[in-house]
Amino acid sequence: MEEIYPLALALYDFVPVAFFFIGAIFLVRMAKLMCSDRCGRLATAGSVLVFLGGFLKAIWKLLYTIGTGDFQMLSESQFVLLAPGFLALLIVVIWMARSQRVVKERDAAIILAMAAWKIPFLIVMTLASMGVQGILTYTSFRRGEKRAAAGFIVAFLCLVGLGAMASSEQTLAKQWIEQSTNTIGQLGFMLGSILLYKNVATSEKI
Repeated sequence: MEEIYPLALALYDFVPVAFFFIGAIFLVRMAKLMCSDRCGRLATAGSVLVFLGGFLKAIWKLLYTIGTGDFQMLSESQFVLLAPGFLALLIVVIWMARSQRVVKERDAAIILAMAAWKIPFLIVMTLASMGVQGILTYTSFRRGEKRAAAGFIVAFLCLVGLGAMASSEQTLAKQWIEQSTNTIGQLGFMLGSILLYKNVATSEKI
């Protein structure tokens, strides 16, 4: 069991979850500024579902590693939570991109990346999460915040990379690579959200 999930890898699983949590806080605050309280509530609901999906998966891996038990429901629940969570966030960022406070013209381009792998929940989660990163990248460029756009692009590319690696054999080295890719992606999302929020907050005060 330890050969598959060493304790260091299990603890490492919490790092991208923490990065997402921090980024989601700023995304929710940004949604309230750019759209409305209702938009902010939807962003909160979506963020909570995504956070719980990642957190429960990390808890499962930790409990499995230390020999407490193999609680598969904690692991399998991630797709049930992540799919609607990212779908809610996709709706939020579309609202944000179309907000007249930011975009005067009606030409908001929505970037959606196609992924054809695994079960329907995973497909919805992948498309929605890529859509979230793509639209946030678009919004960042429209606001002239290139550093935030770079963060979201990194997050997007890491999602693509994780999708490409998902179907191959899960060796220990492969899991470290996947977890590191996920961590970098969530770090990009966190930094992008913070920078874009600061841009939005500054413009709202003017």
